[in-house]
Amino acid sequence: MRKKSKTLQQVFAWPKQKNRARNPFQYFLYKAIAKVSTARVTEFSPQNILLAGNPDVIHIHWPDAFLAAGKGFRFWPRYFLLRIVFAMASIKNVPIIWTAHNFRRDGQRNSERLARYFWPWFLKSIDGIIFMTEASKNSALAAESQLQHKAYAVIPHGHYKELTNPVKLSNTLSSEQPEILFFGSITPYKNAYKLLQAFLQLPANKIKLSFKGKMSLTEPDKKLQQLLANLPEDRHQDIQFDNRFLDDDELIAAIQQTDLVVFPYSDVLNSGAALFALSVGRPILASDTPLFRELQQQVGKDWILLINNELDASQLSLAVKHAQSLKNTGATPDLALFEWDLIAQQSIQFYQEVLAKRAK
Repeated sequence: MRKKSKTLQQVFAWPKQKNRARNPFQYFLYKAIAKVSTARVTEFSPQNILLAGNPDVIHIHWPDAFLAAGKGFRFWPRYFLLRIVFAMASIKNVPIIWTAHNFRRDGQRNSERLARYFWPWFLKSIDGIIFMTEASKNSALAAESQLQHKAYAVIPHGHYKELTNPVKLSNTLSSEQPEILFFGSITPYKNAYKLLQAFLQLPANKIKLSFKGKMSLTEPDKKLQQLLANLPEDRHQDIQFDNRFLDDDELIAAIQQTDLVVFPYSDVLNSGAALFALSVGRPILASDTPLFRELQQQVGKDWILLINNELDASQLSLAVKHAQSLKNTGATPDLALFEWDLIAQQSIQFYQEVLAKRAK
């Protein structure tokens, strides 16, 4: 006789909104879940599950980052705490669902320990996985055969229009000197240096380029640093490097001011930064990878331009002209597929599927 599957009543989210100032993704997600369902969402802490908590589902997002934050021997208390949390969840018959924002990041602190002790155990122990793109799902399932037997769903990253809508988005005519923007944390895989290399091929005093984001201390883009340190004298006024994280209002203003946002990334699983730029109403030029090809299919070729082979001055120039024409029309991208209420409903459906599978 089959057990009756649970009705979803409570979700422990790790995190729910503690990281809202740095990344509001979880805040938007769980706010929408509370809106479209009767389920309670509680901020997870180890004490919740160890002492008295009895949720229906635990939904976690960056367990590897939690372990990477433990320097030296501090890795081990975090690792064993995580193992205890999973053991208690198993005893209480609580499934653990993971949203795969990232996967085995090269150069991450404690990467060797993570590869040897964490990932094999973790991927075996979770009950379900949420991928945010088909590209990330295909990549992960190909790399990790054990995941093919796990429950999984593809549920997209939501937009940021709740942040941008209260601000009157600027669609004024482009200035004589258009602008290109790169934003977000700066690490080697994001290839910011390739953008600067291509930009320096353009004539001086025609287009501006801004880098707005914190250079990683553990994984700096040394090629970008070298290029910035050796800029030709006549290009200094064309290029700005603001080495810090911008708050939401500052970032929105920076994107409004620009014509084109460029993401020359190596292959990545997801890009919340791309959704942020689109939410402000600016097109992006991005690497021709499965992720950005998928996003292009969802949003349209007017808004997602793909880099052909290596980025060069010609591609930059054409993309800027296209972006200016969009800006002058006042057009905005259609982000209907990335509405948070829809994403919340899809998430709840997946929770229920995992609960039903466990009840068999």
